[in-house]
Amino acid sequence: MNEKQKDKGLMKAVKEQPQFRLTSNFTFRTMQKVEEAILLREKKQERKMLLATIAASLFLISSSIGLYIYFGKHLKATMYHAFSHVLKIQIPLIYLLFIITIPLFMVFDRWMRKQYFKRHS
Repeated sequence: MNEKQKDKGLMKAVKEQPQFRLTSNFTFRTMQKVEEAILLREKKQERKMLLATIAASLFLISSSIGLYIYFGKHLKATMYHAFSHVLKIQIPLIYLLFIITIPLFMVFDRWMRKQYFKRHS
């Protein structure tokens, strides 16, 4: 008999205890925080990618300027000697450098776009 009263007393105490309930918009707020965390991570990745692109571009520009300063005369002479037999059309060498670098930049741009859309699609 004593055990039954204890069980009833425990049951009564449990029923009287206030129950913990989640708010009605708990899932919405949780998903909102998860989405904010994902957006923050994506922004950090974009910032890193932008800084890497800027660093690579500055490196390419500075190295090309350095190569032109140190080896410009030799490059011009070598290119002129190599292409003088093939091309009888008089093209200034600066345009020939543009013809070479523009496709390289286009390939680099295509690669960067693939990287960007791989992360954002």
